[in-house]
Amino acid sequence: MAIVIDALAEAAISNLLQSVTSLLKDKVDLIRNAKVELEKLQKKMERLQKTIKVVERKPFFSNERNRDLEGQLKDVIYDAQDIIERYQTTIALCKRDKHSITSRNKVRKPWITLCSFFKEHVYASYQLGNEIKKINQKLNEIEQRKEMVDLLNATPKVKSKDPIGGEHDNPRETTHLISTAQPPMGRADDKRKVKDLLFDGFTKSSALGKDGVSIVSIVGQGGIGKTTLAKIVFNEVEEQFGNRRWWVCVSEKPNRMGLLQKILKEVCKESKGEPLKGSNSFPDLCTQLQSELSKSKFLLVLDDLWELDWWVEEVEAILLGGAKESKILITSRKVEVSQGIGAKMHKLPQMSFDESWSLFLRVAMKQEHELESHNLKGIGEKIVAKCGGLPLVVQTVGSLMRTKGMTKDDWESVEKSEIWKWKMPASSSSSEISGSILPGLILSYVDLPHYLKSCFVYCCIYPKDYEIERDRLVMQWMAHGLVDQAKGIDMEVTANQGINDLINRFMIEETEDKNLKLHDILHDLALYIGEKEFSHAYADHTRHLSLLDVDDAEVHKHNASGAANKLRTLLVDPYSNLPIVYIEHLTTNFKWLRVLSLRGCQNIHELPKSIEDLSLLKYLDLSNSKVTRLPSSIGRLCNLQTLNLSYTEIEELPKEMGELCNLRYLGLDYTLRLKFVAEGLGKLTNLRTLHRFMVCDDKGKTKRGCNINELKDLKKLKGELSIEGLCGVRVKVMDAKKAELKEKHELNGVKFYFNRQEDNRADNASEERGLLEALEPPHGIESLNRDGVPQLLRNTTTTAGGRAAAAVESTASGRRLEAEQRRWWRARRADDGWRLERTMVMRKP
Repeated sequence: MAIVIDALAEAAISNLLQSVTSLLKDKVDLIRNAKVELEKLQKKMERLQKTIKVVERKPFFSNERNRDLEGQLKDVIYDAQDIIERYQTTIALCKRDKHSITSRNKVRKPWITLCSFFKEHVYASYQLGNEIKKINQKLNEIEQRKEMVDLLNATPKVKSKDPIGGEHDNPRETTHLISTAQPPMGRADDKRKVKDLLFDGFTKSSALGKDGVSIVSIVGQGGIGKTTLAKIVFNEVEEQFGNRRWWVCVSEKPNRMGLLQKILKEVCKESKGEPLKGSNSFPDLCTQLQSELSKSKFLLVLDDLWELDWWVEEVEAILLGGAKESKILITSRKVEVSQGIGAKMHKLPQMSFDESWSLFLRVAMKQEHELESHNLKGIGEKIVAKCGGLPLVVQTVGSLMRTKGMTKDDWESVEKSEIWKWKMPASSSSSEISGSILPGLILSYVDLPHYLKSCFVYCCIYPKDYEIERDRLVMQWMAHGLVDQAKGIDMEVTANQGINDLINRFMIEETEDKNLKLHDILHDLALYIGEKEFSHAYADHTRHLSLLDVDDAEVHKHNASGAANKLRTLLVDPYSNLPIVYIEHLTTNFKWLRVLSLRGCQNIHELPKSIEDLSLLKYLDLSNSKVTRLPSSIGRLCNLQTLNLSYTEIEELPKEMGELCNLRYLGLDYTLRLKFVAEGLGKLTNLRTLHRFMVCDDKGKTKRGCNINELKDLKKLKGELSIEGLCGVRVKVMDAKKAELKEKHELNGVKFYFNRQEDNRADNASEERGLLEALEPPHGIESLNRDGVPQLLRNTTTTAGGRAAAAVESTASGRRLEAEQRRWWRARRADDGWRLERTMVMRKP
């Protein structure tokens, strides 16, 4: 048996070593036992990291792997990371509390307070020492195992000139993703055959399905291009079906009612009907879907069918009982599914060598004569032959070769790689990534830069066919420390570059809505590499748990699990009906969480005070929930980077929000009930995204509202910023100047909201002009908006603030404003120096 240190373990070792080294270097008062144990741990991680870099790697899919021992090693490393981060958080909170109390000058005997903090500090250090000692003991036991002895004493490998594995510096590609809207090489004939099968049903002599609905299937192995072909056909039949074309991704084991809801939601997008909301009965769903499908002919694509347990009785009758000349197009890897549903089948063949070669050249961005001139054509042809005629493999390997130099060593390092010989163990459940498809995908995975390997694997936390929102994925990567921190470059920028790299390498797809999605085969690969760490149903060693598309009863079962305290990620299904008691239990059982998504939970109106127990939390998504307020204990989450409150019913933000010193994203989009933001927001100096900055008057004698001058220290804001409440009694020109809005150069759009009554606008024009002059936006801003009306930006010496202020004098009434806007628009067409927001929003007179 052998032990394989995969990318996840390697990243964990690197992160732990970085944390230990940082802790030892910091001027932290560690008592002796803690310092000694940390130094021992540091040496162990340094030795392990050095060994990983010099020994020959074993195949991921070797039958000789001791996966249990590998899991034990990773568990110990993760536990050590948790312990150290908890200690760092405890010390940070201790120092903050000490500073807060002593600065108030309200303590008669400050030495008592200082002694209390010193005692807490010493206890935390003592506890750290004891826990790290236990970690070292576990590592000692693992190191005594034969597999670890062999690994640590292994002979260093002979380093090749240009190894596969991302150890060389590949320049990031800036080319556009090759569009799948164009037919892939060699599929024109297949497209014609599928369309012939579809439209054969329009003739009277053809065999139609029940009541005139016929079914066509595209069948073939994973990665052969079934979905791509179906998309091409879908896009080319708009003339025949108009907007009554619907695309539905089907999961491996669909719930019958859930699938009907999914179909109905898609059907109602373009129709006048409204999908049923809430937990409706199965008969209600059947009735509405039947009504929609019977109106006129349609094309329904059911992508990636695995089984037909749901295709019984009512469902079959509804789908086949639609309007005459309607069509259902399915894709599946299984012939028996096509036969069982009664479809006219088209078996998608593998691509020929010539077709594969043409696709390879297109993706790799190489010309045949170019390869010939460098004597690389023969090597390239051998690489393509190993791809087995599968478009997915040809594309991923082609994108890999795009990063290689035009040298024999570079190309032979791929063609002669041992990875081509790797096979999936017979015991593996991931049979869909076996055979010729496996090596090509593994080659592309191994060639990824170090940090991108962990980022790619993390994507399997989402279910198959799930569309992942790009910003959410970026923030979750950051929360887990998967993104490298380069000096002078924001992590968000680095993460987005990583996503673009994965797209260019065909390791992840970008949808029409700019969301992200993993191909089923790549999802299988990521889930296999992630092993038990990533799960959609709780198991031992699970660190990242997704309950998306899981019912509420299953969610409760996971919360009751005593072993759940190892979790670092918990994604709860949107719109689940979880009671507040669930959240209270969650804060007790899931204390190591970094990522928590309660997005769309309808029964949660407020968070419990015990939310502070999730001290390591870095990502909290409450968007689309019914949350109305946050507890004061929210300020104890000093590691929090992302707090998403968009589309909630939040009514006010407490002053403790100002203690979230690491917050980078505060989502307040469409928080229509938010009326009060307490003073303190200006302390969030790491903020990058802030949708709304509300200037608020004081609320009683105890609650001070947010002042405009708190914008001064928010120097890292990006994107669009809405500044509201500029009509408040506390808003002064002097404070507006202190905001230094013009110094926030990363902003590309600013909106000012005064919200005055129309009849008072003329009387306050002078005051508003002064404020807008003081709130001069940064140079080069792309859009400027005042009370919902876009303001024109002209390339003159006049300041942006002056232009916005000048607009005030011409807006004493709605009619005058509308006339002024028309004149501005005429000037825009005559003068190329003018720029206007894409969408013009007119105020009603």
